[in-house]
Amino acid sequence: MGAMAAGVAVGSGASAQAKESSSDGAASAASSVGDAGRAATADPDNPTADPNGYVPDCTTDVTYIPQCGEYPTPKEEAPDQTEYSCDVLVVGGGLAGLNAAFAAAQDGKSVILLDKSTPGYSGLSAWPSCTAYYDPDRDADRETWDKSMRLSCFNFANLNWEDVWCDESLATYNRLKEWGWVEEHPRGVDTEYYVDGNMFHDDLRGYFTAYADHDRHKVFMKVLNDNGVTVLDHTMLIDIVQNTDGACVGGVALAYRSSTVLSITAKAVILCTGNGVIKPMGYPVGADTFDGIWIGYQHGLPITGVEFEDFHMTTSYAPSNALMHNSWQYVEQIWRTGGTVTLEKLIKRAGVQERTSSYVDGFDYSKNDNTLMDGKEEGTSCSAAYAAGDTSDPRSGKWTSPNPKGHVYGAAVGMNVHTASGIWCGIDDTVGQTSIPGLYVAGDGTNGCYVGGPNYGCQRGSTSNFVSLQGYRAGQAASSYADGVAEAQMPSDVVSQIGEYALAPLSVTRGYSPSWAREALHAIMAPGWMTIAKSEDVLNAGLAQVLALKDLVHGKLVAQNGHDLRLAHEVEHQILAMELKLRAGLERKESRGFHYRTDYPFCDDNYLFYIIQTKPEREDDAPVIGHVSLPDRWVGDLSEPHEVRYPLFDTPEEYATYAPKEDGKPSSASDASKTVDAVSSK
Repeated sequence: MGAMAAGVAVGSGASAQAKESSSDGAASAASSVGDAGRAATADPDNPTADPNGYVPDCTTDVTYIPQCGEYPTPKEEAPDQTEYSCDVLVVGGGLAGLNAAFAAAQDGKSVILLDKSTPGYSGLSAWPSCTAYYDPDRDADRETWDKSMRLSCFNFANLNWEDVWCDESLATYNRLKEWGWVEEHPRGVDTEYYVDGNMFHDDLRGYFTAYADHDRHKVFMKVLNDNGVTVLDHTMLIDIVQNTDGACVGGVALAYRSSTVLSITAKAVILCTGNGVIKPMGYPVGADTFDGIWIGYQHGLPITGVEFEDFHMTTSYAPSNALMHNSWQYVEQIWRTGGTVTLEKLIKRAGVQERTSSYVDGFDYSKNDNTLMDGKEEGTSCSAAYAAGDTSDPRSGKWTSPNPKGHVYGAAVGMNVHTASGIWCGIDDTVGQTSIPGLYVAGDGTNGCYVGGPNYGCQRGSTSNFVSLQGYRAGQAASSYADGVAEAQMPSDVVSQIGEYALAPLSVTRGYSPSWAREALHAIMAPGWMTIAKSEDVLNAGLAQVLALKDLVHGKLVAQNGHDLRLAHEVEHQILAMELKLRAGLERKESRGFHYRTDYPFCDDNYLFYIIQTKPEREDDAPVIGHVSLPDRWVGDLSEPHEVRYPLFDTPEEYATYAPKEDGKPSSASDASKTVDAVSSK
């Protein structure tokens, strides 16, 4: 709410400025429309104009894009079938879930896929704009690749999973291409539907209609239908079920549009529940709510990676705008990227403070340029081979249509950096097998494997490929496990208990709205000093507020319909995830990747371990914190100088202390190349 209030204040100021500079008639018309910042000008010749005849004046006010909340879910009648059984249950309809379901079905298993939304539109899978892979014939040799991953990931990446990605990413890419997820068709900017990147001017509907065959949902559903996968959409997994031997034998779910409890008996379960967010402020990822983390934690599984923040951006002038980045990306093609590992390009923008360093002020409106249309058309992150002249390499880079561009962190409050956080399966695991027999995890935010380290140090576009690869491997492993299970049976008392829990908020007569609880949590976590530039005092203050909110609303969230019912469970998951995030942030007394502590601003080799948190025996106790030491290969040579081990200088203090200098000033881009030379010589 704090960030939203700030956004409204900025919008109101801009709106007043626009009205002041317009005619009285235009100001009156703008007021009648009722949208802050909308300066009204009639344009009857514009076919995509507002139905009332008004077109926003983007030259005087940058807050013209509408800010949308979450619409209520339409109510449905209860389904006829409420009990299901299968060999493999997949939870989540994103890229990880799609590949997991496909792999198990290809192995002859009966598969049910649960999706809280609908496949292809779930979580982050609707938004990828590029994908990468390793080509052994064109890319750097594996020793160079290995060294680059260590350095770009702050000596913290899971190199076992990186090995798997190098071995299998090309086959994964070919599978995605065969399905039609990777396809070539015109960008919006190259068609008659594009005007200027303003969503009120461009004919988005026309573009989507013309290229509807490339819609992500259609692509996903064809794969699932062709392989006989049963899809239960708009259905939320409430919890997994373990038998008396401790094995996972299915789950209890909520078809929330009808407030109906479903039971699904399965020989194996794969959680592909995605990353998490409290409330999106720049990316519409509200369906990602840490469900997998909550479920794993409740069953005693270790949670890791939550201290490292997501780096996607929003805008200071419209920080709660869920439509800021996504005008064309539903349907635009997936661009081939990656294969850019060369030690010469290790420092992505040599001599320039990036990411954490650039945005330590969080939402500081006074320091950021309110440039709206600064989207870029030129390709980014093409392969090293393509850049060297090999135009036969399809990885030509990312050439999306120009979009409004964010410039401050905070697009998805609470989200953890890609492919780092989730349930920890162990150093040697490369199939997503948890310590619960029959339970597997895959994908961003659910399998905490750190393949990209603490800062998404792997190649641009590798997340979409990697989660696909990981889902496929989990599907194969779950299928193999199911072969050894004669029959799965769920204890009826456990199923009934979870079902009662699922519907409990409908019986709460006096309590708190889940929407209010989410707003309160959002207000605690959204400021830049809580997630971008942290300190012990701030983290402790935030933790105290989150724990107070947890005590206040636990078991007291009111639901009047299925939509509220889903939100009530999601808020419980979000509150737990933020507690774990803040505790991990306090435990890591250093800065590394996308975890910046202003009171500990340097990488510290004493913290070369993964932090894991597990549920305590007593409900009221704090999570049990443990450390997982990293293999020698992952951490590199500890005897090297700091500036050679950590050449990215990702905090202001690191940069000021270690970056090459000339005449006492921060280094230029050319001077910083000396550090790359030093790295190359090692």
